[in-house]
Amino acid sequence: MKMLFLDIVWPLYLADGSLIHRHELVSNLAELENEVHIFTTDSSTLSHLDNIRCHYVRPGSLLALTINYFRNSAGLVSSETFDVLYTRNPNFGFLAGIFCRSRCKALVYELNGIPEDETSLIKSRHGEAQSLQGNRKGSFSGYFSSAKSRLKVLVLKKALGFSDKIIAVTPGIKENLESVYGIPGEKITVVPNGANTTMFKPLEPGSCRKELGLDPGSPYVCFVGNLAPWQGVEYLVQAAPSILSRYPDCRFLIVGDGVMKNELLNLSRDLGVDGRFIFTGVVPYDRVPVYINASDVCAAPFILARNAKIGLSPLKLYEYMACGKPVVASAISGVADALKASEGGFSVPPENHEALAKAILKLLENRELREKMGSKGLSYVTENYSWYSVAKKVDRVCKSGLKD
Repeated sequence: MKMLFLDIVWPLYLADGSLIHRHELVSNLAELENEVHIFTTDSSTLSHLDNIRCHYVRPGSLLALTINYFRNSAGLVSSETFDVLYTRNPNFGFLAGIFCRSRCKALVYELNGIPEDETSLIKSRHGEAQSLQGNRKGSFSGYFSSAKSRLKVLVLKKALGFSDKIIAVTPGIKENLESVYGIPGEKITVVPNGANTTMFKPLEPGSCRKELGLDPGSPYVCFVGNLAPWQGVEYLVQAAPSILSRYPDCRFLIVGDGVMKNELLNLSRDLGVDGRFIFTGVVPYDRVPVYINASDVCAAPFILARNAKIGLSPLKLYEYMACGKPVVASAISGVADALKASEGGFSVPPENHEALAKAILKLLENRELREKMGSKGLSYVTENYSWYSVAKKVDRVCKSGLKD
C-alpha cells in the first residue's frame, strides 16, 4: 500500500504526545511493508527505514514553514498518486478533500480529540481576567475568537465528511462524532494509542536514580506529560501535603512543560511543598523511561472537563505500565477500563486530591503490591498496546477503505 502521511513528522527528540504518535505510527506502518511518504524538516527522520520516503520541507518561521509545506505537498500530489492519504490535521483533511481526491483512492482521517473542547478549556483557565475587562478591545477579541472557533468546527466537519474512513482513539470520540457531527458509525473505527515497548521497558530503579542524580533512598511519584489544564496536575500538588505527612522524604517528578507550569509552581509554593517537587521541563523522548523507572508510583490525575466527554487513550498510561510501574489515575472512561482490565493500578475519583493521596500512599506502603500491579500492567500493555499492534489495526482500516 502506498500511503501519503499528510502532516509534518518532526525529528523525535521531545516527549510530546502528538509528535510521538506521528513518529511511532509512521515507522510501524512502514514496518508492515507499506510505502509511506512523509514530510519532514529533517531529511534524516526515519530515513533508516527502507519503506519511508522523506520529502524535505525547509524550516523557518511558522508562516514560511506553512508556505513551504503546502508548496511541497501540492507538488507531490500533482505528480504522484497514492492508495491512501492519511492525516490527523483537520485543515489538511479539508484541503485534501477538495484538491487531492483524484490523486488517492482513499482518504483516512484520524481524530484524537474534539478541538473546540480543548480550546474552550484553555480559554476558561487562562483567559478569564481578559474576558472580564469588558473593554472594546476585549469585545473585539472575543468576537474574532468566537468566529475562529466556529471556523474550526466547520473545517473539521468538512474534513470528516470528505474522509472515506475515520479513526477515533476512544469510543467517546466515536459517539460524539455520531451524535453531534452526524457521521455514520460504520465509517468510524476506534483504534487506541500505544507505547513503544522497545524503548519503554523496566530498568533497574537504582541505576536510573543514580543517572538522574536523585536520592537513592527517597520514594518518588512521577507525572509525565504536557502541563495542560486537562491533565489535572494541580490535584497531585494538592495531594502532596498528605503524602508528605507520612513520607516526608517523598519527591515528585513532573516531567514535561506547558501553559500550567507557572500556576503549578505557585501552588506548590503556597502549599509549602515546592521543595519536594522537581519540574524537569522538556525532556528528550528517549530519556523519559529513565524518569519513569526511577519512580515508585506514576500518576495521571486527569480532570473531568474534556476528558469525561470523549474518554481517553493516554500515551502516558501505557508508557507507565510498559515500564512495569503501578499507576494511580482518574476514573475516566478509557483510563479506568485499562486499569481494571490490566490490574495495573488504582483508579480514583477525578479532581479529588484526598482520594489521589490515599491511593498513592497505599502503594508507597506496600512494595509487594507495587510489584504485582507493575507486572500485570507490563504484561497487559505488551500484549495489547504496542505501537506495532496499533499500526496493524490502522493498516486494516486503510485497506478496508480501498476495498470500499
